[in-house]
Amino acid sequence: MIIKASQHHLPQILILNSKIINFMQLMGFSHWNEKYPNEVIYRRDIMRNSQYVYLIDEKVKGIVSFDVQHHENFNSINWDSENKTSYFVHRLAVDPEFQGQGIANQLMDYAESFAKSKKIDSIRLGAFKKYSEVVRFYSKRGYTIRGEVLFDVSETPFLGMEKKL
Repeated sequence: MIIKASQHHLPQILILNSKIINFMQLMGFSHWNEKYPNEVIYRRDIMRNSQYVYLIDEKVKGIVSFDVQHHENFNSINWDSENKTSYFVHRLAVDPEFQGQGIANQLMDYAESFAKSKKIDSIRLGAFKKYSEVVRFYSKRGYTIRGEVLFDVSETPFLGMEKKL
């Protein structure tokens, strides 16, 4: 079940975040670490009503945030000019023990359906360029690469990806 997150979910989100950081570091990725994402970011997303959780037996097993907010670095991407309104997806993640069960697809389906219901033209996001499984995941969902952007969390760029709804 996917629901809007509340402060009640924050401790579980933080536990999941730690699991994901450990998982990514074991895979050799450092763009998620003790500095990013952090409790302040998740609190902000919950307060903005943009944080969603995927629950199994009332336990948070997946997360996604989406809204019109985006990091200013994304302004350098050559987005599709036909898309006048866009939501940005942030921090899609699934508990490593539950990956491969379609949870990420369900979270993205939810975000895309929600955006369509609000008459949003496209979904935009940043995918870590070296994380080929994630890039492939979004490509299979119909997202196209629109450019690259650097953030201070890594020397490797993120791919700006977009899907017209």
